[in-house]
Amino acid sequence: MFDLAKSSLGVTWCGNREFRWGERTYVMGILNITPDSFSGDGLGDNVDLAVAQAWRFVGEGADMLDIGGKSTRPGHAPISAAEELRRVLPVMEKLAGQIPVPLSIDTYKADVARQALDAGAAMINDIWGLKRDPQLAELAAERGVPLILMHNQEHTEYHDLISDVLASLSRSLELAVRCGVKWENLLIDPGIGFGKTLEHNLEIMRHLNQFKSLGRPILLGTSRKSMIGRILALPPEQRVEGTSATIALGIAQGVDIVRVHDVRAMVRVCRMTDAIVRGWQPEAKPTFAYLGLHSNVGHRRGNIMRALELLRERVKVERVSSVYEAETMGYEGQSGVLNAVCRISTTLRPGELLNSVKEVERRLSGEGNRFIEVDILFYGDQNIRSAELIVPHPHLAERASVLIPLAEIAPELVHLETGATIGELASKVVRREKVRLYEL
Repeated sequence: MFDLAKSSLGVTWCGNREFRWGERTYVMGILNITPDSFSGDGLGDNVDLAVAQAWRFVGEGADMLDIGGKSTRPGHAPISAAEELRRVLPVMEKLAGQIPVPLSIDTYKADVARQALDAGAAMINDIWGLKRDPQLAELAAERGVPLILMHNQEHTEYHDLISDVLASLSRSLELAVRCGVKWENLLIDPGIGFGKTLEHNLEIMRHLNQFKSLGRPILLGTSRKSMIGRILALPPEQRVEGTSATIALGIAQGVDIVRVHDVRAMVRVCRMTDAIVRGWQPEAKPTFAYLGLHSNVGHRRGNIMRALELLRERVKVERVSSVYEAETMGYEGQSGVLNAVCRISTTLRPGELLNSVKEVERRLSGEGNRFIEVDILFYGDQNIRSAELIVPHPHLAERASVLIPLAEIAPELVHLETGATIGELASKVVRREKVRLYEL
């Protein structure tokens, strides 16, 4: 096991995020904006699909996202810088300034990296370690951004594998420093699967701890790779367990970042391994949030009660309002919408909480009907504006059907946008909708 006493590598700032090396393993989610990814997860030209996947990765716990527009699979067809930019820039522009984690551009071309940085990227990931385009180092120095240097070569011949890879990475680091890149902005990647045979990859995995001698954080990229496929005889989409084994072993030897396709599963692997190897513990600082529960199909009150049961499996439900019925306008004879509000305490981040409430909705859906709708009304004192989540919930200040149950349990809660309390807002809209206490 890696000696934690020698693991202090300082701090690297990426965008507005601080990465404190040695405290825990950071997870980099892969966004392949390509039609020919080896892993089968290429998103092609579908910008909306790429953006949705990015938000899903953040909700699953990704600390950063690596966006690439070219395939590096064996036998891949080279593409121009213009084509690479055509693929990545729309995604970068949609995410920059919106998504709460740093964006990395996966390229070895300085022209591509420059425009990606202009569009909002905060890190460069060079799979050739400056061997193809040394100007990447000058660019990283000029912009003050972190630079990942990976070992790669055209052939698989080595005099002594570990020594040769260490020497190559050392030369890449020296070149970067000569070009003005700050030492704390440099990271290394031993390059599993690049210029190496299966036996080479396995040997590097056995000696990852030796790469700590270079004094920089290590990124490990084994996710779904052919090394795992050849050992387990499985296609890329079935290599989750194999990837998990390599990541756990890597963390035990001091790896600092893992670059992965299956974010949710690998975050769990990292956290459990970090707890054993690094003594990491989850933050015990819960945040309060308010959720609105709504049902107008089937056994409406039963749907709300069942949703609360499912929520209690995921968060601490502290208070629950009475159930209120809002009359459905324009549909004579149709049952109205039942509404309730609960206050919860949770350590889930906003994206993770959104995923949890969507899972509750999914579990209570059937035969084309959504029997329950769960909205995040407030999340602490945060004002969130993203493609996936808006908090405080839109139009909340105008809806009596939500304000009345919310005012029952939190009348002094301040609405962040209006500055008024929920009690004040509820008193203003009480006659706009026909809302009454629901009694069995």
